[in-house]
Amino acid sequence: MSLAALHADRAERFDVARARADFPCLQQTVHGRPLVFLDTAASAQKPRVVIDELARMLREDYANIHRGIYDLSQRATERHDAARAKVRGLLNAGEAREIVFTRNATEGINLVAQSFVRPGVRPGDQVLITAMEHHANIVPWQLLASQCGLELAVAPITDEGELVVGELEALLSPRTKLVAVAWVSNALGTVNPVEEIIRLAHGRGVPVLLDAAFDTSPRDLRNNWLPVSTLVVAVGAAVVQNSTGRN
Repeated sequence: MSLAALHADRAERFDVARARADFPCLQQTVHGRPLVFLDTAASAQKPRVVIDELARMLREDYANIHRGIYDLSQRATERHDAARAKVRGLLNAGEAREIVFTRNATEGINLVAQSFVRPGVRPGDQVLITAMEHHANIVPWQLLASQCGLELAVAPITDEGELVVGELEALLSPRTKLVAVAWVSNALGTVNPVEEIIRLAHGRGVPVLLDAAFDTSPRDLRNNWLPVSTLVVAVGAAVVQNSTGRN
């Protein structure tokens, strides 16, 4: 799906004014105009509910979690675990224990590269990505290539910025240890056919890392259950799905 088609679809169901009202930072003017912030992928502005809860937590419940038996520690632990359960529901994961909090999506991908892929890599093994990936889903595999002899295969895209799925399928081989692909391209806005990609990879016993940093709306995740091995999102949660049995 093209960026224009994606915007047209979402414009019908997205109330911009209501969303802006949730963010205190967006209530200001810059150079005499209402602030429009376009750098969300790098530094997301925080909605009022998040700011208020962080302030309340620092005022009332700040303490180590899972370590103390005193009241503040117990309350902090309960809220931390409740947040994990809420993220599980948001991302449609099977269990709360599948949620791994990281500082950002980049760290999540590096965690998968170094803790899941690297221990089993032999020289000549392959990770398959696409030509539209963010650097966060390229550099970790380049590092493994230099460290372990991993080969990085890249599926091409068309002049219109669409993934050539047939070429991706052709690149799958017994040496492929992981397919790592963006749900939505940060540069092109292309929405990849991730259900088909997952089907092709899992049909060959290959796990899939889905970089969903640029498309993690609750509606999309709840209405499009994907049996993906690892889902990495921009809120800094790496979601490890156990349902496929290929993790």
